[in-house]
Amino acid sequence: MFKKLLLLIFIALLILVGVVLFNTFTLESKQQQVEALPAPEISEEALKNFQQAISYKTISYADSTLFDSSQFNSFRRFLENTYPNVHTKLTREIVAGYSLLYKWEGKNPTLKPIILMAHQDVVPIEEATKNMWTVDPFGAEVKEGFIWGRGTTDDKINLVSIMEAAKKLLSENFQPERTIYFSFGHDEEIGGKGARAAAALLKSRGIEAEFILDEGGIVTLDKMPGITRPLALLGTSEKGYLSLNLTVEVAGGHSSMPAEETAIDVLNKALVNLRSKPFPSELKGSTLEGTEYIGPEMPFMQKMAFANPWLFKRLILSNYEKSPQSAAMVRTTMVPTIIHAGIKDNVVPTVAKATVNFRLLPGDLSEEIIEEVKRKINDERVKVEYTRAFVSEASAVTSAASVAYQKVDEAIKKSLPETISAPFLMIGATDSRFFGEVSPNIIKFSPMIDPIGFHGIDERVSLDSYKTALWFYEQLIRNSN
Repeated sequence: MFKKLLLLIFIALLILVGVVLFNTFTLESKQQQVEALPAPEISEEALKNFQQAISYKTISYADSTLFDSSQFNSFRRFLENTYPNVHTKLTREIVAGYSLLYKWEGKNPTLKPIILMAHQDVVPIEEATKNMWTVDPFGAEVKEGFIWGRGTTDDKINLVSIMEAAKKLLSENFQPERTIYFSFGHDEEIGGKGARAAAALLKSRGIEAEFILDEGGIVTLDKMPGITRPLALLGTSEKGYLSLNLTVEVAGGHSSMPAEETAIDVLNKALVNLRSKPFPSELKGSTLEGTEYIGPEMPFMQKMAFANPWLFKRLILSNYEKSPQSAAMVRTTMVPTIIHAGIKDNVVPTVAKATVNFRLLPGDLSEEIIEEVKRKINDERVKVEYTRAFVSEASAVTSAASVAYQKVDEAIKKSLPETISAPFLMIGATDSRFFGEVSPNIIKFSPMIDPIGFHGIDERVSLDSYKTALWFYEQLIRNSN
């Protein structure tokens, strides 16, 4: 009996190894085979235009009283003066005061349009970091092969590249077969009311787009272990956004006679409970599809894991969990971001409050998250409620088999030789989250190569990235038919 059992185990192992090896050796590349077209060098005029765009302080502040409308009006005049043929041949509407919506009429009205998105606004320069910048944040200095300044990476490179591509194509009397819209929001960094209004306007007119392209993933070099070629990450979905207020009210008093448990104690325990009980990791949606595109390009051992996720799922997830950035792609995250309690050092506060921010994995609904938070805290003294901040559910997933993905991927491969592409989950928020009812096919990608300083000090993007972006948008528009 024992020998028979060993024999059965041996046969089962042989079958398992056979299945694993069969799946590994038959895992074929999903990359499109597209011939790259060498990008032309950046003209002095195109570089100057990008630099000038950076000089406008189109800043979105959390405090609305700091909003400087003159900078946005000046930026709009800059676009009018710099791209006169765009403003002659395309129609433009001003939405929600400062957002811009352009329409480039196509030859064939029966074809669904496409929408190219970017945003005008940038984040502020933190007062404490002003002296840490090695350049003027709005000087758009060119040095060391980079263009430096706030907004270079987020997101004026895309906006200017779209306008430059349109300008060039119009000078050749090019007209697209399908209509193309440009949607340039003005407040993406503080919630995107402009983009929301533009999406509502298009929806009210019955516009259904073939696909939408907004900012998002980038091209990265040598950042993915085992991948030696440039890797373009195409955002095919976006995490949701939710902030909750936790409020505790317990009788306070004089600090010389503290109770055994105070409002701060109760709140601290609630936060510790939350942080010690993270939401489970899951391999699904864009992240799962991304492994299907990256796996065939990996060395044998990694390829074997990705070819057999049913067996190596835990191993794959553990690799994602090694860094905060990749861990965020496989689970709903939560982190306390604001805490308020107390007014004086010798007074025990009666009320303690905390704000906890959540980024929701597709499939995790905000209402379900709230109920789960209450269960994790397990203390009725902690009141859990929505903040005044916006709530955004996670987006739907755009398939890598869609026309949207294929067209963007084609333009990438034409613009950057030897590049491979893969779907991925956007962990940040973009304006395109409001356009789900305008098109089910939304791709989030910025044609930049390893940009530096998103929202940080010495933000900058390489000249090679700008050259790629100009060529990418031209190829995408030319081949959008």
